[in-house]
Amino acid sequence: MDDRWAVVERVCNSAPLQRSAKLRDLLIYLCHRCWVDGVLEIRDHDIGVDVFQRTADYDSAQDTLVRVQASQLRKRLERYFSDEGRDEPMVLEIAKGTYEPILRERAGAAVSPVSESSTTAEAARPQWTVRLLAMACLILTCLCGWLAMRHPEPAIEGNVLRRFWTAFSPPGQETTVVIADSTFSAVQDIVHRPILVSEYISRGYRAELDRPDYTAEKKDILRYLMERRYTSLADVMLMKRLWAAGVLNPAHTSVLYSRDLNLRSFQKGNHILVGSRRAVPWVDLFDESLDFHFVYDEKTRSVRVENRRPGAGEPASFALPGSGKGLEERFSVVAFLPNASKTGNVLILSGQEMSGTEAAANLVTTDRLFQEVLAKLPERSGELPHFEALLRVKQVEYTLQSFEILAVHAH
Repeated sequence: MDDRWAVVERVCNSAPLQRSAKLRDLLIYLCHRCWVDGVLEIRDHDIGVDVFQRTADYDSAQDTLVRVQASQLRKRLERYFSDEGRDEPMVLEIAKGTYEPILRERAGAAVSPVSESSTTAEAARPQWTVRLLAMACLILTCLCGWLAMRHPEPAIEGNVLRRFWTAFSPPGQETTVVIADSTFSAVQDIVHRPILVSEYISRGYRAELDRPDYTAEKKDILRYLMERRYTSLADVMLMKRLWAAGVLNPAHTSVLYSRDLNLRSFQKGNHILVGSRRAVPWVDLFDESLDFHFVYDEKTRSVRVENRRPGAGEPASFALPGSGKGLEERFSVVAFLPNASKTGNVLILSGQEMSGTEAAANLVTTDRLFQEVLAKLPERSGELPHFEALLRVKQVEYTLQSFEILAVHAH
């Protein structure tokens, strides 16, 4: 994270932009397109579609929304750098016509000397670590929004899929999609231990902030993560895919952050849990019903899968080989189970990383792929049985390449 993004962070958190999510989205979008994607000239039409959810066929010559919002953003930037950010050595401007974000030195700005004091450097490091982490999360949050809305995919159809989704959520029933608490997963990475669902419910994990063996920097990062609410890009893209597939009725579907649920939430209705137990601890509520159990090694961050009820020719444990030539392998599980009160259903889409979640989403939204699952399940008077499917996912730089079904168990 370079100094340019640090300036953007301060601008986004300032009074002129604090109450305008769309202007913040616009600013981060422009900076990302130019500084990360290398685009030198951004068209009005692209901004309208990507940031303001205009349809792909909208006429940017007639619709002045982008130009009006860009003008407002320029005024807010000018206000920030003349007031709250008057001591900023660099000034951020948005070029007219090209929408390129430009950082220029403020006239007469003094250059701050680099401190030679190791004590001062150590004291400043925690603050900057948290700031950089905050900026990374802010960028991800805003990018998730416009990525999820751009270029809708065609509806996914098929008799097999319709059969599954009708069994999962019959007409008129309520469904809740539970998206991952990504900050909670990061907390476990930092403390090097799994945090149980009981601690998640009681917020008992906050006791980690009182540990005397943790440095001030570590506590600052943990405190920041525990107070923030971020999910993963994979979850956003999965939601996009579910909506595009038409498998859920928007009138009877809610999307909730994992931290906003409680035990009573799972007593009725249907739930889709998106992510592993590290990011959605509620998966633990159904652990006793699962045949495929993820076992994490906190030191190596590797995963193996225990097969609690091996079928014919199946191993008691699944492990993955080492990575090579950029290709990595991960596990993913799709589990279709009854809820605690047997009055609804639970669908667990649990991947180790983004590629695993994407693979799970592809399986339950692609008729051809789901036929492979159905072929391995026994027929029960025409009803679709509850089941689990274990997938092996291949990825390159966190991008899904392919996946295969290792095992399918009926319940």
